[in-house]
Amino acid sequence: MKALPQPKTNEIIEQINTVQAESSYYIDPMQLTGRSRAYRLIKRDIDGLFAVDARGAWEATGALKALIGDWVGVQEGFGASLALGDSGTNRMNWVINCLNLGMFSMSQEAYAQIGEPEQGYFSKLLATGVRAGAIDLAVCFAERAKEMKISWDASHADEVVKMQEVLRTAGISDNQIARHLDVAGEVLRRHHIRPAVVPRLTLADGFFRGVTYAFPVPVSADDAFAMNMELAVEEVEAGIEKDVVFDVVFEAVPA
Repeated sequence: MKALPQPKTNEIIEQINTVQAESSYYIDPMQLTGRSRAYRLIKRDIDGLFAVDARGAWEATGALKALIGDWVGVQEGFGASLALGDSGTNRMNWVINCLNLGMFSMSQEAYAQIGEPEQGYFSKLLATGVRAGAIDLAVCFAERAKEMKISWDASHADEVVKMQEVLRTAGISDNQIARHLDVAGEVLRRHHIRPAVVPRLTLADGFFRGVTYAFPVPVSADDAFAMNMELAVEEVEAGIEKDVVFDVVFEAVPA
């Protein structure tokens, strides 16, 4: 998921997005690779940005740290940027980079603060909120946006509303979804893989109705199976109560 650029840091943020798109894996800055070299060059540019735009530099630092899976660095970067004021993109990129680290509960909390139509970022963050598992909240925001006559891409709105209906009927809340997804995030970080979230609705009336959050992973089918077994163990240890209506799964895709 791409971070959103702002004018003063546009070039650097775009560089970060380009490096991120090259692989689903986090960068190991200790290795000598093209991506680690790009990481160091971007860091040098960010260091130079501090003299003219500290807020933007800290935001870019947070986005850069997400490339290596450094959650503490992401928090420090965005925390410092937000302390210097709301640039708009630093709040949006905070939501996105929480998601890029598999911190779904944190991403939901951030989305709740900025995703509402009154904030002005509704249309840009609606899909992000759904990926974070905030389905009920996203639908509530969408209903308010409709009342406010805010234009937005409603191409997937019906599907999200149906997801909400299925999950509400089963008594599954956004918070429960986030806790479940957080466990998947832990497994992904262990394997140094950035989350790519694919929410999926299945409607077979009279047979099955459910929502699945699939995570494509660049590994073999056998390795994906092993990751799902790892996830199952983590779910038990985290006290996640499984429900057939909502599932989380890793799916093997070509690297």
